Amino acid sequence: MASIDLSLQSLPGREELAVLVVSPASQAGFTAPLPTALLESHAAWRRRFVHHYGSREGGLPAAVLDDYSDQLIRGLRQWFEHERWLPLHRALRLQPGLPLRLRIAPELRALEELPWETLPLDRPLWRLPPQDPPQPVAVARARRARLLLVVGHEQDLDLQAEVAELEDLARRGRQPLRILRGPAAGPQALQAVLAEEPGWDALLFLGHGDASPERGGRLQLGDGSWISGASLEGPLRRAVDRGLSLVLLHCCLGIDLAHRALAAGVAWVQVFRERVPDGAAAEALRRLLRELQAGHSFAQAQQRAAQTLEQPPWSGCRGLLSIYCHPDAPPYRWPRPSEVLRRRELLLLGGAAAAAYGIGLGQGWDRRSRHGSRVWRMAIYQGSPQYRRLLVGQVPERLAQRLATLTEGRFRLELVDRSALSSSDILGLVNEGRSVQCGYVDVYYDKVLLPLIFAKAVPFGLTPREQTAWLWYTRKGDDRPFHQTVYPRLAVDGVRLDQLVSIPLTLTGGQMGGWFKREVNGAEDLRGLRMRIPGLGADVLNAFGVQTDFAINAGRVITADQIVPRLRDGRLDAAEWIGPYDDELLGLPSVARFYYTPGWWEPSTTNELMVSRRALAELPADLRLALQTACAETFLWTRREYDLRNIEALRRLRADGVQLRRFPPTLMRAFAQESERQLREQERQDPERFGYVAAEWRRFRTRIRDVIAVTQFSPEEGQP
Repeated sequence: MASIDLSLQSLPGREELAVLVVSPASQAGFTAPLPTALLESHAAWRRRFVHHYGSREGGLPAAVLDDYSDQLIRGLRQWFEHERWLPLHRALRLQPGLPLRLRIAPELRALEELPWETLPLDRPLWRLPPQDPPQPVAVARARRARLLLVVGHEQDLDLQAEVAELEDLARRGRQPLRILRGPAAGPQALQAVLAEEPGWDALLFLGHGDASPERGGRLQLGDGSWISGASLEGPLRRAVDRGLSLVLLHCCLGIDLAHRALAAGVAWVQVFRERVPDGAAAEALRRLLRELQAGHSFAQAQQRAAQTLEQPPWSGCRGLLSIYCHPDAPPYRWPRPSEVLRRRELLLLGGAAAAAYGIGLGQGWDRRSRHGSRVWRMAIYQGSPQYRRLLVGQVPERLAQRLATLTEGRFRLELVDRSALSSSDILGLVNEGRSVQCGYVDVYYDKVLLPLIFAKAVPFGLTPREQTAWLWYTRKGDDRPFHQTVYPRLAVDGVRLDQLVSIPLTLTGGQMGGWFKREVNGAEDLRGLRMRIPGLGADVLNAFGVQTDFAINAGRVITADQIVPRLRDGRLDAAEWIGPYDDELLGLPSVARFYYTPGWWEPSTTNELMVSRRALAELPADLRLALQTACAETFLWTRREYDLRNIEALRRLRADGVQLRRFPPTLMRAFAQESERQLREQERQDPERFGYVAAEWRRFRTRIRDVIAVTQFSPEEGQP
């Protein structure tokens, strides 16, 4: 689903937010000021809102509450119009009408509670969960919409009018409706109904709710007991497997419940973020149901339901209603009974015609669908929210968006987090080509895949220009780039990787040498140092007495989200990541001040999309070309974005007092000598795989550098 995605993260130790904007046409990262005054205005509004609607003595005058509500909305708009937000406004202007999806990190809960829906965006605003859910969304079922209505404890509530309207809609629309209500409607009854066949398309709850971030919110059921969102997550997940895709929570304080529902795989959730007057909730519900029954999209129906909260007598209620969606949620439209009937009639008529002509209708339709569209599962090796907001972590989503755009949705990638597996295990799955058809892995993190590092990065190896040529370099007589010819020589669990094909996907360029808590003036300063660094670079530093990932982290690489905490609490003395932009986003400047260059272990880092040869061969020619084009665009995008963003990031780091240092020349020579020794040792130990690639790589390096020496312009030659 095409959208503009806006993500907000905190920056440790700074009164600023890290902001990322991703649209089908562009991407931008920047910082925005933390709106301290706006949060205070929100707290002031909330106190008066509760007093107005919760006081038995008549409460605060409506005019006073309206004034505080206006101040809050005005303050939100002023903050949003700050010049720092220009990249977002540019994306909104270039793509009018495209939905804006908002993701706010868990530590910024106060920002999540703001009425973002009141901003003048001229487009739907949907909220994403703070973290990507582990469960996929429901598969749409071709049936009349089945609605489960759960009526909570009715003390101090009058819900009869809403229940009666739903019953009337069900009768007129001939849509199945099940009502769970009264003293028998406790936790066990709810869980049992959610598990019933053939399942439910939508779940509506009417009653009392409460916030509880630790327990995922709470609902008070008909028997007076409370059930937590955490307890509901499992039953909801099973209901999702049977088609549940919409949850309407008409209760107070629904943010935590929305998070849990999305974690279970529910596609769309509507909630009231704050406490809400009973009458306002009822009026919004009636409007929503009527709009859905009229055939309007869920987005249109929700916007019109929200408009009821702007009308008297509901002072201060503007912007209370929010839509949360699963990142993979398709557009939602309530099935109309007449449409379902027409589909059924067409199938019957089509089946009769097929029988008359001796044609298999199902077989023909299946053939057209198979040739017309594809959905591939793409395994990714790091799925933490912190990693996915970095440029390198955005590559899978960027590729998926470009591929969907190029094919008008006919070829989609479903991202599957496989961070619990090793990179070699993921490549084994891709090689098999059944559960996943492609993967985005990092061979640096797996010793089994060491012969593949020549397509990643080699200490003191190729420059970005040379590496790009190497990835496409093909020897005479080969049917694929040379570095891929080593795949059949590798095996995972005894199975040769002879069904792997790779397509260049990322190019981060030259990297930095890492963040250190103390200066490094010579080899003696390295002894005993604990440093986060993977791959052959780690092996080289081990020879200088540095303790690296496998030694200090039980044989596993220290991942992106673990680096800053370990530097802060003293478990690490140094760490390398990529370069100024991503390092700043990761928060490394807050825990170490000495920033060394160059990153000699990764002089030109590239990654590839690893693809199942079988799956690729089954693609129609146009979809195969679209995949190659989307990968090429993403490859160029990463190279461009890192260069451009590092310019400003390096300027900010210098201004913030980061101490830039170069490794001393004598130490660089020692590093180079040890790197060459390590490469030769690997060639000696594994001549059939590592040595096979290394020998051709060395020949290629000599030839490409001869050409570059002849053709490359040197800026120094033009200096007076």
